[in-house]
Amino acid sequence: MTDDTDHTGSCFCGEVQYRLRRDPMIVHACHCRDCRKQTGGPYAINALIERSEVEVIAGEPVRHEQKTGSGKPHDIWRCDECGSAVWSDYGRREVMVFIRVATLDDPERCPPDLHIFTRSALSFTKIPAEARQFRVFYDMQAEWPAESLVRFDALGTRRLGAA
Repeated sequence: MTDDTDHTGSCFCGEVQYRLRRDPMIVHACHCRDCRKQTGGPYAINALIERSEVEVIAGEPVRHEQKTGSGKPHDIWRCDECGSAVWSDYGRREVMVFIRVATLDDPERCPPDLHIFTRSALSFTKIPAEARQFRVFYDMQAEWPAESLVRFDALGTRRLGAA
């Protein structure tokens, strides 16, 4: 991640455009089966950020409710024209979203900090040996930068992975 926090992004057709007002708290590469099915790829790369730090600058994404294996709600915000997923809200927290990094204009600026649910990773997916990776999930306190934990705690929501 760079110090320049002007991250912009859009859906495939450009109808929905957005800007992140600051850097994400953390970036996950999620290899779970749900993410693979929803993205059509080997994993989803999600940048976790406060919803208040995402500014929609054109169009308006539409919420699509998804069922999950855990039974927890999962809303995917998509462009109504092209169907691209621009962000998700896992657990319907409404104060934090998971930006789909591939929709950023410069996704190279937000590489994954860690890989999760690698037990479900496809055999042909190569995870870099130096990458922080977890078979399922991880302990936020141990893995998140201190500043990001402060930001997350200010949201007043339960910790990720918590019931």
